[in-house]
Amino acid sequence: MIVSLIAAISENRVIGVQNRLPWHLPADLQNFKKITKGKKFIMGRKSYEAADKLCSDAGNVVITRQHDYKVAGGDVTAISLQQAIEKLRGEHEVFVLGGAEIFKQAIERADNLYITLVHAKFIGDAFFPEIDTDIWSVINEADFKADDFNPYDYSFIKYGRKLAARRG
Repeated sequence: MIVSLIAAISENRVIGVQNRLPWHLPADLQNFKKITKGKKFIMGRKSYEAADKLCSDAGNVVITRQHDYKVAGGDVTAISLQQAIEKLRGEHEVFVLGGAEIFKQAIERADNLYITLVHAKFIGDAFFPEIDTDIWSVINEADFKADDFNPYDYSFIKYGRKLAARRG
């Protein structure tokens, strides 16, 4: 199974403030939908509860320590990242959506990183882990200028795990 992380991050690695994105970037949402179409998502409970949460029609696994946590029909819970991955066994590719703690755990297990880099700095309380260039290489990158709908310059970057850094 391919495990991919997908996130929009600022230049200072902010991914959120008070459980929301600190920016509005419609092009990022369109790109997200294109990349993740038909795939299942893994996310933490706080991300699942976010006002601007993104859920998959194919199904979501919510990581929570709350054994009685209620999720929408078709979604399931897991008590760990490992259990979430096991519940999705048989899928070709799954996407990890965060939040910060889930990304921190999942980056060690990931095969790909799909990053929207927002070319600005934001104040936030949730951060994406450092992307170690000894482990990750850029597969492709596309840069875009701010426009009438997207108020910041941004880049879509796909990273792949380097062969020498393949997980066991």
